[in-house]
Amino acid sequence: MPARGNKPDQNRESPDQTLSADEVREQLQRLLTDAGFRATDAQRAFLSFVVEKVLAGESDEIKGYTIATQVFGRREDFDQSTDPIVSIQANKLRRALEHYYLTAGQQDSLRIGMPKGTYVPTFERQTAVPSGAGRPKDRAEADLLESAWPTVLVQLFRNLTGDPGLDYMAHGLATELATEITRYQDIRVLMVNTATPRKRASDSGVRFTIDGSVRKDAHGIKVAVGLDDTRTGVRLWGDTHRCDLEAARLISFQEQVARVVTAKIAGETGIIAKALSIESKKVPPSDAQTYHAILRYYDFNARFSAATFWNALEALEQATAREPECGLAWTMLARLYASNHSLELFDRPTPLEEAGTFAERGVQLDPANQRARLILSYVRLLQSNLTAALGEVDRALALNPRALILKDHIGYLMTLCGDWDRGPALIRKAIQLNPYYDAIVHHALWVAFVRQKDDEQAYLETLNFRMPTLFWEPLMKASVLGLLGRVDEGRQAVAGLLKLKPDFQRDGVRLMRYYLKFDEILDRTIAGIRACGLEIA
Repeated sequence: MPARGNKPDQNRESPDQTLSADEVREQLQRLLTDAGFRATDAQRAFLSFVVEKVLAGESDEIKGYTIATQVFGRREDFDQSTDPIVSIQANKLRRALEHYYLTAGQQDSLRIGMPKGTYVPTFERQTAVPSGAGRPKDRAEADLLESAWPTVLVQLFRNLTGDPGLDYMAHGLATELATEITRYQDIRVLMVNTATPRKRASDSGVRFTIDGSVRKDAHGIKVAVGLDDTRTGVRLWGDTHRCDLEAARLISFQEQVARVVTAKIAGETGIIAKALSIESKKVPPSDAQTYHAILRYYDFNARFSAATFWNALEALEQATAREPECGLAWTMLARLYASNHSLELFDRPTPLEEAGTFAERGVQLDPANQRARLILSYVRLLQSNLTAALGEVDRALALNPRALILKDHIGYLMTLCGDWDRGPALIRKAIQLNPYYDAIVHHALWVAFVRQKDDEQAYLETLNFRMPTLFWEPLMKASVLGLLGRVDEGRQAVAGLLKLKPDFQRDGVRLMRYYLKFDEILDRTIAGIRACGLEIA
């Protein structure tokens, strides 16, 4: 029932006279720690704030302005008419709550809601759905089934060790994995609860399922994980991980497995995106839903062709017009604009100022999204505002400091901004642990080695860059080959550079300055190119 009145916390009663404040807080904590609650960190903070306000008897203080300034960090001059952050996040929070109580929260005895038209939460008892009973497909369920956004069902892992004492590890692995995937916010995650431990994927309308098992042998623990496509019945991927039985290491082992598996299946170049990208190409841009538009960007980022650029641009512009509350769509449009502007790929005006506006909008709509922060950092880098760029990349890292996904991009931006210690270290960690890391990071390592005058290592980084349609590949090779005195090879690289950028002699310095922000690095790069016979204005 809706909260009313100003009953103080010390009375230990919530607005529903039959519910104590302790019961409400216990349910709140269950929500906040359950992987089945598909809310961002910012939305969880929103929910915690309004629940505590009600329990403190301060329902009348729950207003858009208060939430914006105390939860979302807006300034005192916040204006709801120009910044709809609270209403947007409230709608997303309502959907997350509806989804939770349809799935993981079916058996919960207390329900927390947020009716439309108010930010004041409600608390009421609910009758648990009997285990195995069919669930009504209400609006939230229908949205889940019809959405183009991929959904993954994480099954409880099976304990095949013969030791019931390791049940906690099997369940913990599934929970850690579901939580880690949820942080990558363009994949929806469902998790089987203990009341229905072997639910079929068809019961939830999901496209992908993850299952796993825990075994024990003479060497310790062996964990097997697999990803299945329910539409085709094909197992897309499987992997195993090992650990000894030292109790102190088992929890960190669970976390590490979750991070590695998530990086392999859920990244921009991960297995799920690759599988769906093939299907997405068959959908005309005019018919593409928002997730299709994001897949279009992934395709462009992999190939940098004219066809993928125009497909991504059309789909993302339509997605932001159709769904203006989707922060990720604005973020990807900003990224597309910024890339085209700084690399001058295609003859379409994509002003850096507009890229900045789009990136700011993405952060405004989804402040807890790491990619939104990173793209804003990328734009600030191109604008030569290194302080702001580093600030945003640090905020992105703080949102999920231990995750592997995006660690490569975080290290890349840190390095280009001049953090020569943390940046390369993060890149090397990503390369070591994530087989689907973005090859763009070798550009940043090349920059770092050119700065150190370690030209042999810089050359090795050019061999791993492998972006033949991007002029930076022959540019990097030509420069470092010139510095190494391998002029004949360098001239071949120069020919490749001029084929991709015929006007490089005139425009080269301007183009390089977008990414080479320190004069000593730019000067060495130019010196290497000149050694190969190409004079740059």
